[in-house]
Amino acid sequence: MDLTLKEKFVLLILHPDKGHNMAISFSGYGIAGAMLLELAGMEKLKIEDKRVKLLDSKKTDDEQLDYLIEILRRSDKSYKVKSIISKIQGKSSKIRKPLIEGLVKKRYLKEVEKRFLIFKYKRYPSSNIRYRNELVEHIRRMVLRNIKSDDDIPLLAGLAGACRLSDKFFRTREERKIARKRIKEIVKENDIDQAIDETVKAVQAAIMVSIATTAVVTSTSH
Repeated sequence: MDLTLKEKFVLLILHPDKGHNMAISFSGYGIAGAMLLELAGMEKLKIEDKRVKLLDSKKTDDEQLDYLIEILRRSDKSYKVKSIISKIQGKSSKIRKPLIEGLVKKRYLKEVEKRFLIFKYKRYPSSNIRYRNELVEHIRRMVLRNIKSDDDIPLLAGLAGACRLSDKFFRTREERKIARKRIKEIVKENDIDQAIDETVKAVQAAIMVSIATTAVVTSTSH
């Protein structure tokens, strides 16, 4: 069963055993970036001069992608990539929930109910650990040994790097140093127009704005 880019990204951000989000502050940006890249790969949009241009507004039968298409269709002017990523990120809980539910239904994740005192909450560990491990191993082989893989792997590596997830997949300080440099090169080498380069840069920029804003609010409150 084939998974979409955004579904694969969700598998990567969830801890395989504990089921918690390993990039809790940044995962929404990565999901938004994955949605843009999926639509670019389907030739529904293109990214030029740091702006998103909608090419085809027909529905895709993918709930999340159609939601993004509708936002772009209704706009009087083209969005900057960073702006649309931030906008989608603001709705990330609405988007992430059906993605996780879909992965549970497809048996890639399992839903586990937890309790802390009187509070109940849910976690989503992997129920197909082999598939997730293969995704991680493909990323490692491409980055560390320059072994090419499926088209989704460079995109996943770029999004993981932008969302500061790559340290979870590279075990030593030397591997992480190589990964930071190599992922930047991989992003530039990929040829889905300018989509991956612009999208990854926009994800990084949006995250930096979020971090800076949080720091200002924190310092002001103190």
